Amino acid sequence: MLAASVAGSGFGRWRGDLMRGTGRTRRRAVMTMAAEAAVGLLLLVGAGGGAPTAPAGTARSPLAQCTDAVGSGPGVPERTALLIGDSQSAGAAGVPAGRTWTQAGLRDAGYEVRYVGAGGTGFVAANGSGATNYPTALSRGQWALPCTDPALIVVQGGGNDATQGATDAQITRGAGSVVSTLARTYPSSRIVLIGTLARDAAHGGGRRTAVDGVLGAYAARHRVPFIGVGDWLTRYRADALLADAVHLTQAGHDRLAGVLEARLRDLRLAQPDVARTPPTAGPGHG
Repeated sequence: MLAASVAGSGFGRWRGDLMRGTGRTRRRAVMTMAAEAAVGLLLLVGAGGGAPTAPAGTARSPLAQCTDAVGSGPGVPERTALLIGDSQSAGAAGVPAGRTWTQAGLRDAGYEVRYVGAGGTGFVAANGSGATNYPTALSRGQWALPCTDPALIVVQGGGNDATQGATDAQITRGAGSVVSTLARTYPSSRIVLIGTLARDAAHGGGRRTAVDGVLGAYAARHRVPFIGVGDWLTRYRADALLADAVHLTQAGHDRLAGVLEARLRDLRLAQPDVARTPPTAGPGHG
């Protein structure tokens, strides 16, 4: 599939990015071509010019493949949210991906959403059907990611890590790997973590609620914005809108999409705010 994308329109677009794109687009095009060369595809760029050098200790992670920021056109990076997630974002129980609470909430906050991920996966968990966990997917270039820095990157998950018995330490390491890789690859993007959707601890949230807390603790230590959702099913009475033990009906997704939009606006992470405010320096944006 990767070779086919290069043999088709990919190289032409990357060459075009080098010749006429913005600085970020040109850098991403160079990185992408270098990654393809590493897997045995020779790309010739007549104009020359070496890849930019990252500051010491912050070497970028090359992308095995990348796509335009939104859809098939050049995209508008300042309106793009890259969403990484599990079935809460991919859709399940008859709910399509575009109408999940994460995707709908981001759109309502002003973003054009690009989703990658798969049901059954997480910071540690793989789904048994070929989809790996988030850190592995990033390190192996298994996702088609934007070539230009999106305005916002949202990483949602933890539920499958809870189900599969991942330890707190494993989840923390996985989250750290994901955040650091994304911060190196997209240095101008804002990054936010969304935790594990659950009932609260007093109403049977169990390990899912605990994992939400683990992710929140990681985010607090590393100054990464965090939206805790480990009690949302109870707090917003969405537990009556479940299709099964963990997946919402469409009515449940619709309810929580509005909650997510409001939370993004409270955190000044809605699209107009992010477009005006550059990311602050810190571990999440090394």
